[in-house]
Amino acid sequence: MSQTSDRYAKALFELTLQENNLELVQKTLSDINALMTGLRDFRRFLKNPLLSHEERCAVLKALFEGKVPDLVYKFLLFITYKKRLDILHEIILSFDGLYLTGTRQIRAQVKTALPLNDAEKVFINQHLINKFHQQMITQWVLEPSLIGGFRIFVQGKIYDYSFKSQLNSFLQPV
Repeated sequence: MSQTSDRYAKALFELTLQENNLELVQKTLSDINALMTGLRDFRRFLKNPLLSHEERCAVLKALFEGKVPDLVYKFLLFITYKKRLDILHEIILSFDGLYLTGTRQIRAQVKTALPLNDAEKVFINQHLINKFHQQMITQWVLEPSLIGGFRIFVQGKIYDYSFKSQLNSFLQPV
């Protein structure tokens, strides 16, 4: 992240807290980020230096006016005016970090070889909460190539309890 994206994210975060709208703004930004990830044309639009301010605003109006919280829409127009629409992804990532810190949460991704039932998910989540002393936002991913077991990604670390990893370890020469 850059200092610029951090400053914009912090300003938006503080405005969101003032409006008591944190969860809705976080969800909206997450949806916009997913849109950027999924649509190459949208990413091109954000980075295109040839579009005028008016053209950018017209596209943003068509896409977001009345469909997202007013604060998010106005923020998008503001960063367009400031010629910072190209760093929207970085702003959203920085905002997400502020959101997680402010709500005392951590994101975790758990990959499993087989589907887990709700009781197993609760058990794993509770162990993560006990280990990190924060609430977890857990994404569950099915990955049959693990053969069995699971792999957890949290705070930039991998905790690998998969059969595949154990088998690879066992087969390594001594």
